[in-house]
Amino acid sequence: MLGILLAAGRGTRMKSARPKVLFDINDEPLCFAAFRALFDVCDRVIVVVGYRGADVRESLLKRAHEAFGEEAVKAKVLFYTQEEQKGTGHAVRTAIEGLGKGIGSYEATLVLNGDLPLVRAETLRPLVADFETRRLDALCLSFEIADPTGFGRILRDASGQLLGIREEKDASDFEKKILEVNGGVYCFRNSVLGASLAELKTDNKQGEFYLTDLLGSQKQASLRTDAVRVKNAEDLLGVNTTFELAELRTRSQRRLKKDLCERYGVDFVDMDSSFISARATFQGACRVGPACSVMGNSVIGEDVDLEGHVLIKNSRISKGAHILWSSVIDDSAIGERAKVGPMAHLRMQSQVGADVKIGNFVETKKTTFARGAKASHLSYLGDAEIGEESNIGAGTITCNYDGFNKFKTKIGKRAFIGSDSQLVAPVNIGDDAYVGSGTTVTEDVPAGALAISRPDMVVKEGYAQKLAEKRKLATAKNLVNSKKD
Repeated sequence: MLGILLAAGRGTRMKSARPKVLFDINDEPLCFAAFRALFDVCDRVIVVVGYRGADVRESLLKRAHEAFGEEAVKAKVLFYTQEEQKGTGHAVRTAIEGLGKGIGSYEATLVLNGDLPLVRAETLRPLVADFETRRLDALCLSFEIADPTGFGRILRDASGQLLGIREEKDASDFEKKILEVNGGVYCFRNSVLGASLAELKTDNKQGEFYLTDLLGSQKQASLRTDAVRVKNAEDLLGVNTTFELAELRTRSQRRLKKDLCERYGVDFVDMDSSFISARATFQGACRVGPACSVMGNSVIGEDVDLEGHVLIKNSRISKGAHILWSSVIDDSAIGERAKVGPMAHLRMQSQVGADVKIGNFVETKKTTFARGAKASHLSYLGDAEIGEESNIGAGTITCNYDGFNKFKTKIGKRAFIGSDSQLVAPVNIGDDAYVGSGTTVTEDVPAGALAISRPDMVVKEGYAQKLAEKRKLATAKNLVNSKKD
């Protein structure tokens, strides 16, 4: 089986310079669902690109490499460019001509429109089985919809025999009332496909070569063709406008979350407000609070608790970790039973070990926390290594940037960093060392040592009373001056 994905059009009704197939659904290109279905069912997949074809190719390959592996994609996928977008029939002809004599290696061709974000391999397999069982030359999927505007209508005779497919711009008023529509999924016998494509005409209002003209007795009387209604019409819903895109995003999210609930026991506190990427991986039962987003290639372990308004992006959250309200974790790893937040920001390859506590308003960047370390409040820790069971006091800053270069801070095991300390990198704090509150550390602190750099405190007895008297006199003077004014 040869698969062809039609991804050449711009999608002018989207009113955007971005190709329609590159709008995102579930954090992946809109066309990837159709590509994945073809990849699962077919022996070879051809993607026909056109408008901004290099962008489509790059985005689709990036996601395909993530999903299937670079070698598997390289062995199975080809891209051909439709230089002029002359219709779906011309797009398939471009693919067949590009493959050349290689078409003889395949008995049939499965063609999908690129704007079917809910289509699945499970949708295609019954079509292929029916096509083979009945030894048809051409077959498409259809469905019924209450508002058929924008779809090609399925034309049948009184006995139900397929007569043809009429695109809306060419349909009569009577034909526009038909509710059975074309689903954008086709299967063709390769022994007749090439010749049939060569016979296509552009005698329609769009002046294009319609692939749909290959189905039905009106245009192809010598071929055995049919249109099969699917039970689950949702699988074949397409995208033509950004409103339709928004609706299908909602449907696809609910489908994805339903699968996570049934497969792993994921507990969504508010399913409609959270967002889960199709690229993310869940490893077991966990809790996802309201307004959480799990983006990119994130991994969520068993018994994880995402409280709410949490953003996880390209990060691994290990078993039993607890991410408190409004925390952001980007390109980082959180160890087992670690506790992060509320309102913490971990980014750029931060590594949080098991049983670590990262508290409110703590920001990290490229920082490693060993088991049991703590940074509970209001700190910036960048380019640092923090040893086991060390405690970082409130307001601590690793001064890692001198305006030209980044430098590293290393803190040993069981070290205590007092509040409002500044660690001017590069600097090392030894095991069991203490840094007194308010200290600016500019040189290494040996293991077990105390570092303190604040000046001696001066106490002036009765000074507060003198200040109060001065304020009283100043207030009285201002009152007199205001009365004179």
